[in-house]
Amino acid sequence: MFIEYALGAFIIGGLLGFIRDYKASVKASSFMALIGSLALLGEVYNVYTNGPQRIDLYGVPLHVTGTSSVFLLIIGIVGTAASLYAISYMDIFEKTGKGWVYAIAYNTFLASMALVVTVDSMEYFVMSWELMTLSSFILVFFSEKARDVNASVKYYITMHFLDTIPLFLALGTAYSLVGSFEKLTFENIASAMATAPESTKIAFGGLLLVAFMAKAGIVPFQFWVAETYRAAPTSVSAVMAGAMEKVALYGLIVLIWKIVGSSYTLGVLIALLGAVTLTVGTLYALRETNAKRLLAYHSVGQMGYIWLGIGIGMALIPKGGALAAIGALGAFAGLFHALNHAIFKSSLFLSAGAVEYRTGTVDLDELGGLGKQMKLTALAALFGSLAIAGIPPFNGFISKWLIYVAGYQSGDFLLAFGAVLAAFISAATLASFVKFYGAQFGGEMKRYENVEEVPGTMVVGQWILAGLTLLIGIFPGTVTGILNVFNAPITDGVYKIGFGSVMFSPVLFVVLLAVLAIGLYLSFKPEFGKEAKPWDCGSTQIDEDEYRTNAEGYYNWYEEKIGSFYRLGDWFYRVGEAIIHYITRAYLWMASYFVKIVDTPYTRIEGLDDLRKGEILNADEEVIKPLLRFLRIAYDVLPGIRLGTFVVIALVVVGAVIGILMAL
Repeated sequence: MFIEYALGAFIIGGLLGFIRDYKASVKASSFMALIGSLALLGEVYNVYTNGPQRIDLYGVPLHVTGTSSVFLLIIGIVGTAASLYAISYMDIFEKTGKGWVYAIAYNTFLASMALVVTVDSMEYFVMSWELMTLSSFILVFFSEKARDVNASVKYYITMHFLDTIPLFLALGTAYSLVGSFEKLTFENIASAMATAPESTKIAFGGLLLVAFMAKAGIVPFQFWVAETYRAAPTSVSAVMAGAMEKVALYGLIVLIWKIVGSSYTLGVLIALLGAVTLTVGTLYALRETNAKRLLAYHSVGQMGYIWLGIGIGMALIPKGGALAAIGALGAFAGLFHALNHAIFKSSLFLSAGAVEYRTGTVDLDELGGLGKQMKLTALAALFGSLAIAGIPPFNGFISKWLIYVAGYQSGDFLLAFGAVLAAFISAATLASFVKFYGAQFGGEMKRYENVEEVPGTMVVGQWILAGLTLLIGIFPGTVTGILNVFNAPITDGVYKIGFGSVMFSPVLFVVLLAVLAIGLYLSFKPEFGKEAKPWDCGSTQIDEDEYRTNAEGYYNWYEEKIGSFYRLGDWFYRVGEAIIHYITRAYLWMASYFVKIVDTPYTRIEGLDDLRKGEILNADEEVIKPLLRFLRIAYDVLPGIRLGTFVVIALVVVGAVIGILMAL
């Protein structure tokens, strides 16, 4: 089976990390990750043509359903593009000298996501989920810069509190119902849940909902997203935003909707969470001047669109009849947008990474004029920007439009309001990407006049995704067969897609747009080749590179008008950040009683910097002090372990978990 080949390729890719040369290990492991991702796409085709597959992978039960294949498609597409891109992109981290860390963690990350969406046991679901979180944590602080390490630690602690604890409590709840770890299949849990008390269903569903909200960055658990995606290598950020967030959506559909069951109340709650999230994420992105943080906030916003569509389905499908058909349309549109978002958001991250590769920065205030030097990257970024803004004929328009249609036709005030809000926020998305694209590629800047296009693998990686934004936008029928697991009564084909009498023809739109463009060109006959110096208003002191509106100044007036919204949001962000800060301090305070700092045995530990200053000896000394003191006398002193070596410990855990899975 292709899924077995994929996991085998990922394991080989991790093992290739032990090649001592950094570039060789990174390139070889990235290539194997590319092979594994392509194998996942092969599994999607296999399921689409032959139906669901049940596989026993060394004792681990896998069930690749139609829903699983949708998420394998997402992981496969994003993994293929990002892995090819990383072959050259990861060269910028050569100074770290830790190619083996990247090779093991990156391949484990892809493998764990594939397992999460295919395992048929709650036990293995939680194990795979934790493996996904651990490997992504390692990748986030790969640069080893202090700010990136802080972001990664806060991300990991956040995931422990909002992901690990709820998931293990939910696992315990499922075990109490089924009574055996061997019987913890999703089918058995669903059967037991059908006769369980309502309080048990609420507790189980609530715990899972918190975990999936946190991983997807749904408000109010979005506070970790911006810094985490900024800190990670850009190819990793593309996978986290494009694929990892969607794994939480898989959990929402399979573990909450299909096991606990849906209801109007739960559906409206999911839809409203989506509406709030798409608003908050997009408006915060609008004021960002760091390209990766801007894209991160838009990931939050676009996940809001997806949850809105799924919420419409959860609310209306149980009602039956015509409303059930509208609900199925909403759920289909949400799933469609999940695929589209994975494609255009990963494409945009890779474009930002290409700019970073050549200029060394993602600060939009410092960029400009790159359109002439990096034409292929600029065009790919333009495609992605138009797609995320919902401009036809790109793929983002189709899925957003179907979400609007489902919301409008639901006949429910709250669901319709969410759809109207989503349509309005699309305008803010377009405004944000005018800044994103214009600040990097528009105008002219002498400081970047000698910049060159990025290497071929990076260009191809971008264009795999950028090309799909246009291909799916014009021919949505290429993917609707795989995506329509809710049996939505859509009309789709090569030339049109729609619901009932509401139809849209992408092909006809492209033809009309082409005729209009040719007509305008012939009418105005623009002249090329003429150059004129910009007017300096009489000044002789200003550098020509400063003759522009920088990213920070794009929407100052707008930001002032809704300043109260930002102030309230910033207050909530500070509260959340403070909570995580004190949780981190609590962890470190406890850790100070389990470690001994060289030359200062009882130094007070208040932050990560305090731990970085020294070497750590004698783990758990304060707990098993007598035994360790005996060992010190016997062996003189234990070898020191540097803080950076925590990476090694984490990777050993990853390897141990993989070994256990393989052995079982």
